[in-house]
Amino acid sequence: MSSEHGESRGLFSGFEGYRTPAPTEVRAALAHGVVVVDTNVLVDLYRMNRQVREDMLTVLEALSDRLWVPHQVLIEFWRNQQQPGVLGHHHVQARDTLTAMTKAHSSIGDSLKRWARAVHLSEDAPIRDELNQLEGELDATLSRLREVLERQAKVDQVPGAPDTSADPVIGKLEGLLQGKVGAAPTDEQLVRWISEARERAQRRQPPGFRDFDDGKPDQTAAGDYIVWRQLSAEVAARGKDVVFVTRDLKEDWWRTLAVSGDRLPRIELVHELRAETGQQLYMLEPSGLLDLAQDSLDLRGRVASTSVDALRQMESESSTIEWSEETLCYLLATLQHQSPVRFQVLLQAGRANGFVDRETVYRLGGYEPNRMLRGFTRPVATAARRLQALGLIRGTPEELLRAVYDGDVLAAGFDVPDYTIPILKRIAQNFDTHGVVTLETDTDDEDAEHDSEACED
Repeated sequence: MSSEHGESRGLFSGFEGYRTPAPTEVRAALAHGVVVVDTNVLVDLYRMNRQVREDMLTVLEALSDRLWVPHQVLIEFWRNQQQPGVLGHHHVQARDTLTAMTKAHSSIGDSLKRWARAVHLSEDAPIRDELNQLEGELDATLSRLREVLERQAKVDQVPGAPDTSADPVIGKLEGLLQGKVGAAPTDEQLVRWISEARERAQRRQPPGFRDFDDGKPDQTAAGDYIVWRQLSAEVAARGKDVVFVTRDLKEDWWRTLAVSGDRLPRIELVHELRAETGQQLYMLEPSGLLDLAQDSLDLRGRVASTSVDALRQMESESSTIEWSEETLCYLLATLQHQSPVRFQVLLQAGRANGFVDRETVYRLGGYEPNRMLRGFTRPVATAARRLQALGLIRGTPEELLRAVYDGDVLAAGFDVPDYTIPILKRIAQNFDTHGVVTLETDTDDEDAEHDSEACED
């Protein structure tokens, strides 16, 4: 016999964060809900080429009154927009590439001169004419390449910046965002939110704990949480589902499905928003917004497919992945069987504030004193690439275990990136307690879900 309210509850009742939304649901939310864009979406308008930029602005304009921007996003936009690497992105990229090409050209010339001396090539040798011709062709090719790069930078660079009265991106955004920006928080709200963000970061509660891991000042590190609080308040006021568009791919916003590599909002965020507002949270990367907006906003034919592909490439290049608890768990479970010494060294790095000295490595490995540690980190990199090939890690994994030298040819020890230290520490504590590598998951107070699950190799 069903319970009193059983008829209204189902498999995902209270567990909505586990459900993968259908594209039709997201399209409906784009067409009828609130669409909130993150700072990176606005700043990236300067990094996009002209076609992609125009297509993104077309989509933002088509959102009309559904488009909304938290006040914190504009704080971060103006802080980042003024950077030379943003305003002059295309010129900077062309300049850096031309500098590298010039160095390579010079290196080729120097190498040919060294070769000519080494083989005692005389000035009147028959091969000299051929070499001179080839070097001339190389000079001409490099000159044409320079012209192409400079032409691209001129075409795709946003003109007028940093003069806001002449900058077409600013001119367009000024009209698009009029009346669509949230109010600034009061001083009391700001103090409370920063304190809450710090406390949540200690519990690894998303969003924003990764920014505290990076050692940023509290007010800066709390930025993501402030965006979250402002987003939640707007959703509650409107009573509509929300689509949050961001290129921030850190694990304190997203969870990555192990088999497909697809990203979904963190389960905790979906549940928190539903508990506070009764509404559903959807999240998209900018390429997903451009792709789905074509149907949901009736923009078919007005957004180039090449723009979607270009944004996907930008997102892929920006997702040289930072290790998450999930991906570190996969890696450690692999190393535990295939390279147990590296497994122990990584756990020790978590226990020892990120650094494992040479003597400890020898002790953990049971190595003889005359053994060399050359290539010691290679099995870690190999295991990471294998997991990437299997689709368990999306993007290019960051180097994890790194040799540290102290003015000597021998490594003084090995370290890991600072942000991974608290993650490795938690995994090491679980291993020391339970004897297995485990992955922490969220705990639902009402339904007392599992607090951890074994990470499959």
